Amino acid sequence: MGMAAYDKCHPATINSQWQAFKSELNEFLEERTIAEAADVFHSLGRLIWKLTKIPLHLLAFPTVYKHSHRFANYGCIRSQRNCELSCRKSLPPAN
Repeated sequence: MGMAAYDKCHPATINSQWQAFKSELNEFLEERTIAEAADVFHSLGRLIWKLTKIPLHLLAFPTVYKHSHRFANYGCIRSQRNCELSCRKSLPPAN
């Protein structure tokens, strides 16, 4: 649900996925950790999905888990420092 809500608010384009991949790669080069590597793999998978409809991004489970945890906690898949909060108005009310 989190990724779908984010994509509804920020429709994925080839360019946006390319920019996300470059951003994640730069973050990995600054901090070479398994979590950052998973983020790179996830963003590359989303770019490949946009080009081919092959859902490789789902294989990056650590990032998928991190996004779902963030979404459950504060309604955004992005880190709190990067969350724009603009998508919250389009989310269904919490139960």
